[in-house]
Amino acid sequence: MTEFKSQRIKSALKERLKKKGLKYEDLAEHLEVSVPTVKRYLGPEELTVSRLLQICDFVDLELEELAKVIEVGGLEEERFTEEQDKFLAKNPKFFSYFMKLCEGLTPAQIAEKYGLNQRSTDKYLIGLEKAELIRVTGRMRVKPAFKRTPSLGKGALAKVYFENFINSASRLFIELIHQSFLKKESDKSERSIRYAVQGTKMSKGSYLKWQQELEKTMRAIQETSSIEEKTMPEADLETAVFVVAHAFVDNANPLLKPLDNTFGEIGNL
Repeated sequence: MTEFKSQRIKSALKERLKKKGLKYEDLAEHLEVSVPTVKRYLGPEELTVSRLLQICDFVDLELEELAKVIEVGGLEEERFTEEQDKFLAKNPKFFSYFMKLCEGLTPAQIAEKYGLNQRSTDKYLIGLEKAELIRVTGRMRVKPAFKRTPSLGKGALAKVYFENFINSASRLFIELIHQSFLKKESDKSERSIRYAVQGTKMSKGSYLKWQQELEKTMRAIQETSSIEEKTMPEADLETAVFVVAHAFVDNANPLLKPLDNTFGEIGNL
């Protein structure tokens, strides 16, 4: 590997150690080497493939994810099975717990954040493991059974959560836009807020083409987020909120009328 790629990999590994609350001493014990040797591995010394695999396993970082740090490789879209979809739709608390695992939190961190006792933690983990949503590694570390967070798809899970997601996101943007009105004109921070609803006519072929492009973009955004959360300092990260919805609707559909009258209804005076 080139020196540039090598340094990016090592920086990502060091940042991942910090995010997992691990020290060089912990990695040295895992690798059965001294701390100075670990410092050389993550410093000027060439990092062998075998050592790289060992370190990635220790910090719960997939090679595919690490590859994205140096802009090579890729990840395919993943989906829940029908049984997993039904389980998560029926058990919203388990879904929320699973999503926190996908964000990179450990069971101990989730327990601390939400005040869970050991009995509750065990129930969450047993339920998710039975549904084959998580796997436990040889060193008893818990990992989602997916390389990336699966799509909600179009099953029971999506039906349960889509309305709540849309309503929550809409309230967020309404409040953010209201807050932006109170800012001084010299404050450019509101430029980071973008919200638009557009109804436009096009052929179905063009619509399907743009649908694919939008889905590709959203997958790339999700992938970037997953990698940066694991490999960048927390101080360099903020929360980006994207609301994406699209539909191909017959011109005569009465549901279009409110959209056409967004700025007010036109009638005889």
